[in-house]
Amino acid sequence: MPRNEALINILSIICNVFEAHSVVLFLPDGQHGYCIEHYFSLGDDVMPQGSPLQKKSLSGIIIGKNEPLFINNMDRKGASSIGYYNSREDGKVKAFMGTPLENSMGALCLDSKRTYSFSTKDLKILSQFAKLINLTLSCIRSMDAEGKKNEYFVTLKLVHNLRKRQPKWHAFLESFLEMVSATAAFSHTCLTVMDQRGTSYYIEGSNKPLLKKNSASGEGFQLGSGLVGWVYKNQEPIFIDGSSPGQTSTSVFGAAAPTFDFPGVVCLPLVFQRKARGVLVLASEEPVTITEDLKDFLFMVSEYLTQFLENLFLKSRLAEARAALQKITPVSEKPVLINDN
Repeated sequence: MPRNEALINILSIICNVFEAHSVVLFLPDGQHGYCIEHYFSLGDDVMPQGSPLQKKSLSGIIIGKNEPLFINNMDRKGASSIGYYNSREDGKVKAFMGTPLENSMGALCLDSKRTYSFSTKDLKILSQFAKLINLTLSCIRSMDAEGKKNEYFVTLKLVHNLRKRQPKWHAFLESFLEMVSATAAFSHTCLTVMDQRGTSYYIEGSNKPLLKKNSASGEGFQLGSGLVGWVYKNQEPIFIDGSSPGQTSTSVFGAAAPTFDFPGVVCLPLVFQRKARGVLVLASEEPVTITEDLKDFLFMVSEYLTQFLENLFLKSRLAEARAALQKITPVSEKPVLINDN
């Protein structure tokens, strides 16, 4: 049975038990607010799934005060709205009952078009249904986490075998960035590498452009600029989930190279020879949930990428030494990591 269907079935049972008109479940929307997650109604007037909670409504009061509420005879004069109907349908409700979910996880609300439909005993039973929903949500989250772990494992296996299938650097990188972006659920992923002088860094490859103005892959950025520049200097990762209201980052590469608005950003240093020589960047156009499992996955793929880059680096140094013996001076100032040979 689909997971959403399990919740809807519980709501339909609640509706039948209490002979209610509508039953509505509010859950967090991921942005420090709440919205309609699911509902079951005998009519077609409940607001669409995803509609935000109205804080001054009866549903909003339940969540705000974290207390149950029931009203058996609605006096519409000066009364608060129900919170999930339009004003016209709202006025037809004669009785209302709701209870908060544990751990501020939301609220379970129902209503009737008949007065004196509910009792304090009904409110107690509704709280038991709320505990059942909490347990169901916990099971769903556990199943999602296990499913995500399995997805991480499958991608790690694919990445491990990718070098055999794509021995050329740029083909490898293109596939690598696509896989990591899809599995980590970030819209944009790119790799930056440091130049030979250690004063600038470059975008070596990306699955999508991060800059507002199209930039060539070889365009450089000053080493200390932006979030990426900070990671190069400090050799420490950055994790920004965008959970703070209005929090977005447009300075991934510094003020001189504005990017799109990215609430979620991850920057991981690729360190070898005691120096950060690359930074793996993931950016999301929506807020993200950065779990410990996701961090572990990203650290593992970045470690694998570091090993690949170190091999290219050593090959490049060997080629330089061979050229010096032959009195041939390398002319490229571009990153040494892009050499396929």
